[in-house]
Amino acid sequence: MLIPLLMKERSIDEFVDHDEGCRLSALLADKSTASQEDRIYGQEVRSLVREALVSLDERERHIIRNRFGLLGGKELTLEEIGKSLGLSRERVRQLERDAKRKLREILQQYQGQVRFSLV
Repeated sequence: MLIPLLMKERSIDEFVDHDEGCRLSALLADKSTASQEDRIYGQEVRSLVREALVSLDERERHIIRNRFGLLGGKELTLEEIGKSLGLSRERVRQLERDAKRKLREILQQYQGQVRFSLV
């Protein structure tokens, strides 16, 4: 009966130690899950990259997606991609370089709008 009388509501921004070094929110936060801000940021970046990939031709898109595992698969080597396209490893490297340059140019316009650099 006395416990409810002794308890008081606390703000999650309230300090929980005498040195005011730890807030209640720090103790309650789940460190294993991404913050809402990080999830939204990730969605925004994925959306920007998808839009930028549309500007590449099909072969360049294939190279970038497979080289960096953008479709959820493993990252392929230049040689593996070359075999699937019937190209040499060196030619795939050149096409990858050109595709990345195109993507940098497209994504450059968004650089000031996102938290981290895209290029």
